[in-house]
Amino acid sequence: MPFIRLTKFPSVPMDITLNPINLNLNLVLSEDQRQVMSVPIWPVKYTNYGILGSQYFSSGKHYWEIDVSKKTAWILGVYCRTRFRNIKFGVRQGTNHQNVYSRYRPQCGYWVIGLQNKFEYKAFEESSTSHPMVLTISMAVPPHRIGVFLDYEAGIVSFFNVTNHGSLIYKFSKCCFSQTVYPYFNPWNCPGPIILCPPHS
Repeated sequence: MPFIRLTKFPSVPMDITLNPINLNLNLVLSEDQRQVMSVPIWPVKYTNYGILGSQYFSSGKHYWEIDVSKKTAWILGVYCRTRFRNIKFGVRQGTNHQNVYSRYRPQCGYWVIGLQNKFEYKAFEESSTSHPMVLTISMAVPPHRIGVFLDYEAGIVSFFNVTNHGSLIYKFSKCCFSQTVYPYFNPWNCPGPIILCPPHS
């Protein structure tokens, strides 16, 4: 499959920062609010929290990039508040991974992809069960930098491998956004930060 170049849409990433409001105890932000990483806390009550971007969108086309070169696990994408308003961004200690991933589905407001176990790339789609349909993504070149493209009116969220000439990683289509959409980031409980790339970097 020929790769899709980033020139199909604005190739300059917009300026996205992380929202420090309601920051969970096991996450640390950099001073410029562009980096987030998990840290061990004692006693551990929650692990594997996500965080939203400070910017949010209710129309238009938007594109941003994330450096994941220091990570062995992550989840990235967008979040839109749904009728499931009590869903938390965190997971209690002892929760198994199947339950952890159960909320990552469009019905719950998440359009995301992720990396597990260093080499396993996944997309989390809707299913007819209580758990998402987890699809394996083949990656010829491991992405160190990922582009996320949101077209609100068209209901599209696309992910691109900037490391591999902007090749398409995965695309969600026919997304139903009922409210504002936020960039979503989860650094998981592993070393290294997720880094939001500034424009022209």
